[in-house]
Amino acid sequence: MIKLIATGVWVLILTLGGVFAAAKFGQPPAEDHKADAPPPPQYVQGDLLTLPVVNGGKVSGYFLVRSTLLVDSVMMKQINVPMPAYMTDEFYGLLIGDKVLDVKDAGKFDVAAFKTKIKDGINARMEKPLVQDVLIQQMDFISKEIIDSKDPTRKPQKIVINTDPEPPKPAVASPSH
Repeated sequence: MIKLIATGVWVLILTLGGVFAAAKFGQPPAEDHKADAPPPPQYVQGDLLTLPVVNGGKVSGYFLVRSTLLVDSVMMKQINVPMPAYMTDEFYGLLIGDKVLDVKDAGKFDVAAFKTKIKDGINARMEKPLVQDVLIQQMDFISKEIIDSKDPTRKPQKIVINTDPEPPKPAVASPSH
């Protein structure tokens, strides 16, 4: 009888010790690892831009540009300026002012360098590395002749074709009852 009680107590001690060890050593450390992880970037959707191309004092066509900025969400909270306006200004400056793209040589257009110039230009204005990446969903050129012809079968010249994915749509909050 004493051996049976001693065995029961021994099993009880081993079980409690195992449960204590699992509870003590199985938990993650007390410090929060999520605080160490950087916050996810924020997407700033730009407007569909229609930028005129002027040659010899006349409009020869239009650039159609649709893009998104990938920005640091922590820095974005500290800035109280409309980012789409800065993005529009950079596109105007590069495509119209600096003429970094010659429509005749659109096949040789360096999309990566163009995106880097936009990112660097906005970051220089903000005086901090706010923009992490520039996503260009659409960049086309439509000539004045195509517009004037009113021919529905003629299409604009594609300059950038699906190089970057669409930004994620914001989650719609479900109504609570």
